[in-house]
Amino acid sequence: MSKLLKYFGYLILFLFILLLGFLAINYHSDIPVDDLKEKYTDATSKYVEIDGMNVHYQRKGKGHPFVLVHGFSGQVWNWRAWMKELPDDFDLIAMDLPGFGLTGPHPKGEYSTEMSVKFLDDFLTKIGIDTFHLAGNSMGGGISWAYTLAHPERVKKLVLVDAGGYPKESKKTIPGFKILQYKFLHGLITKITPRAIIKQSLEGTYVDQKFANEKEVDLYMDMIRRAGNRQVLIDRMKTPRKNRSVLIKNIHQPTLIMWGAEDIIIPASHAHKFHNDLPNSELIIYPNVGHLPMDEVGNQSAKDVRNFLLK
Repeated sequence: MSKLLKYFGYLILFLFILLLGFLAINYHSDIPVDDLKEKYTDATSKYVEIDGMNVHYQRKGKGHPFVLVHGFSGQVWNWRAWMKELPDDFDLIAMDLPGFGLTGPHPKGEYSTEMSVKFLDDFLTKIGIDTFHLAGNSMGGGISWAYTLAHPERVKKLVLVDAGGYPKESKKTIPGFKILQYKFLHGLITKITPRAIIKQSLEGTYVDQKFANEKEVDLYMDMIRRAGNRQVLIDRMKTPRKNRSVLIKNIHQPTLIMWGAEDIIIPASHAHKFHNDLPNSELIIYPNVGHLPMDEVGNQSAKDVRNFLLK
């Protein structure tokens, strides 16, 4: 019995050492926003103050304004392919939402859909945009259709890219989202950011694994470590979400629904739900594409959205 207790003690000690090693390897401090600005901004980057936040956005092109809203844990660079392909036809505007990218946390820690709609309206008013086309991906898609309901007079056409809106039937998702669901880990998340989890999450986001490269992992690691952003991941997950999908049928703007057929975060079955509920919609589903078709099939999706908006 004494030998058994001794071996058990060794096992506990060994596991404790392993845990300390894991924490030491994966501990990452916050990165000052000025360091990130120096590394990631370019000539298209601009800033505007909204509710005490120095909001980062990129603006490029000419024509009717076309506003791009990224998803959870995303940033303006999710739209890089469209920013490259569409500036001859549209005045492209993509911003880092509160809590993501370079913008940083909301001063009141509020991350409801209502706050996001108000933020988007304040932002567009502040930079002098009146009417525009609006596109949103994932969480940004949910914000976009909610904004369209709240301000129908401002949105000319709507583009939903693997958008949020309906309750999810399956629990299948990427590792990063799974970890956020465990409340007992929330105290560690603000300091411990395993690179392997970020990489595995990106690999689950794309079908074509060339998009989950080391440079992309660096980008997400750096943006998550922007001072305050890791706490936002927790705060957003804690924010109650109402099921408002019954209201989607009240959107009458011409709407293009674009979806990756292999999306495991928001499955393609939701694309058909949008198409059934939206009275004036078109649907494109891209085979062998994941959650970010505007990135993974950037050229083709840009061509499709151009045709939809200009016709």
